Amino acid sequence: MVQWRCSLCFAVVAASVAASLGAIIRKNWQRTTSSSSSTSDPPPEDGIGALWRSCWPGVRPAWLLAFRATAVVALAAVLLWDLRTYDPSIMMYYTEWTLLLEIAYFAVATLCSAHGWLKYYSGSRANQPESNAGLLCRSRADEPDGGAGESAGRLRHFMQIVYQVSAGAVVLTDVVFWGLIVPFMSSAHFSLNAVMGCIHSFNLVFLLIETALNTLAFLWFRIAYFILWTCLYVIAQWIAHACGLIWWPYPFLSPASSWAPLWYFAMALLHFPCYLVYWWIVREKSSCLHKLSDCN
Repeated sequence: MVQWRCSLCFAVVAASVAASLGAIIRKNWQRTTSSSSSTSDPPPEDGIGALWRSCWPGVRPAWLLAFRATAVVALAAVLLWDLRTYDPSIMMYYTEWTLLLEIAYFAVATLCSAHGWLKYYSGSRANQPESNAGLLCRSRADEPDGGAGESAGRLRHFMQIVYQVSAGAVVLTDVVFWGLIVPFMSSAHFSLNAVMGCIHSFNLVFLLIETALNTLAFLWFRIAYFILWTCLYVIAQWIAHACGLIWWPYPFLSPASSWAPLWYFAMALLHFPCYLVYWWIVREKSSCLHKLSDCN
């Protein structure tokens, strides 16, 4: 019976990995085909300036840089607080994996903001002393030349992936935490306290502020990367238990539990509404910006 449940759990994860990889490969092939047959310029939101510009003309690049740097420091401090409160085994939780990913995103975003801020101000002082707020939406930093364009495009692509995976994972983490673990699954390895409350609130608050400020696209097909991220976590848990780990961070991940296949299937399906919620938030922000632009 246990082997049967393990096989079903493995099948759910394997199918998720296969479907996600298939979606990514198909999308990349379509992009390669369309780019080779098109000679038009990429849309503005695909420029390198999207990494450091705000979608709001009144928000200067330096302000976005300051926010991202603050987010790195605050989230890293919460993670350190978490490690001091518990022990390194706390890193076995999906929450901590997601928090590390979010910190990595804000760290890279901070470096991009710093680079773009320097290029923006050096370029505006040297070439456009009469620049105004409109320059915030179109800068020389948006126009990488030579071989730099390809590297910039890869960096933008990487940042968008990490951003969108973080968004979906944060929503999934907080939904499972506040809706399932807190009411029903307290254990010796977990109890609701100040550090847990901060982690499962700061992670979403900082990301929502970032979303309100940035100009990064949020594409639906990148849910595939989000699913792969969770599958990677589950596979890591399996490997850890094969190497001798006794306890499960989340009891429903244990293939030996009676309802394990159903839990795995339910968690796989939960990725879609969690990602959809954040996709809808970004869409509504874009809609609001378009309406304000039309009014002006």
